Amino acid sequence: MLAMQGISQIVLAMFLAAGPGGAVKSGAAELERGETLFKAGDLAGALQAFDNAGKTDPKDARAPYLRGVVLEKKNDLVGAEKAFREAIARDGHFAPAHNNLGAILLGRNDLPAAEKALLAATTSDPKNASAAFNLGLLREAQKQPREAAAAYRKSLQLNPSDGTCHANLCSVLRKVGDLDGAIAECRQAVRLMPESAMVLTNLGLLLSDKKQFDEAREQLRLATQKDAKFAPAWTGLGRVELRRKQAAAAVEALAKAAKLEPKDSSVAADYCRALVERDMRAKAAEEGCRRAIALDAQSGLAHYELVKILVARGDCTGAKVEVGRLGTIESTKGKAKTQADEIVKTCVPGKVASPAGKGKRN
Repeated sequence: MLAMQGISQIVLAMFLAAGPGGAVKSGAAELERGETLFKAGDLAGALQAFDNAGKTDPKDARAPYLRGVVLEKKNDLVGAEKAFREAIARDGHFAPAHNNLGAILLGRNDLPAAEKALLAATTSDPKNASAAFNLGLLREAQKQPREAAAAYRKSLQLNPSDGTCHANLCSVLRKVGDLDGAIAECRQAVRLMPESAMVLTNLGLLLSDKKQFDEAREQLRLATQKDAKFAPAWTGLGRVELRRKQAAAAVEALAKAAKLEPKDSSVAADYCRALVERDMRAKAAEEGCRRAIALDAQSGLAHYELVKILVARGDCTGAKVEVGRLGTIESTKGKAKTQADEIVKTCVPGKVASPAGKGKRN
């Protein structure tokens, strides 16, 4: 099964105009002008306005913070980091600057520094949903899924309509084995982001995990309609069709996945299996399995399926060779090796099996 991927979207929040408590300070007019220019897409003008505001009132943390937001928008992360640090120097409790600094550090994979900044943000402003979300991303990066889930839940308490956060909570709940909770969160994410092929795919994969194959197929097909180039949706759909014993549909879906990801050995192995399920005697089945092995010589599934093909053809010698290769991949007590040994015992040299003489399936 494909790994579930959360949506790693680092949030850099914009905090404009009025300061804490809504008080109007010196330079407020320039801050307001900068906001207008920023919204209009005039980044240079906004930057100049925020610079002017910062010079007018050197104690106001908003001006350097907003300057940092503009620089981040211009992809000048070094300049943005410097500006956020200046804002923090002016006001050590200015949560938006801590949050955006943490986001930059997280994107750079400087996890200890990012943690310090994000904890400062959540401590300074416990109602900062963006900071709680970024803390969730940090905990995921630290391989702490339960802590990540807690951070995402906090963020959703503050902003329940954040589809991305629902999607990421779905992902981490799956990692800790809470499939029902993960499905519930993915459904919320789909409701909020109905055009996201990734979210639809993740919901489909979870439903497949729960053996709800019909609805899984529906969600995965919808994902392919939303984005026909999103390979994981085609791969997931192909695997669900295999589990539904619909070999022809599986071949169709996995062929598209293999075209989109021609070097993905796991996709190639599943495509091999689907081809064998559809017709192990067809030339395409052997070609597909040998291609999967060429991509990954350690693909036990491809070797196993090739054994079935060779036995069906009556090539007992070739089948035994593949069983030997399979034995070097997994333990001699492994399931695939054991099943392959049983299949080879049915091999009759030179005798081509009828369509009903298929080997055992995984």
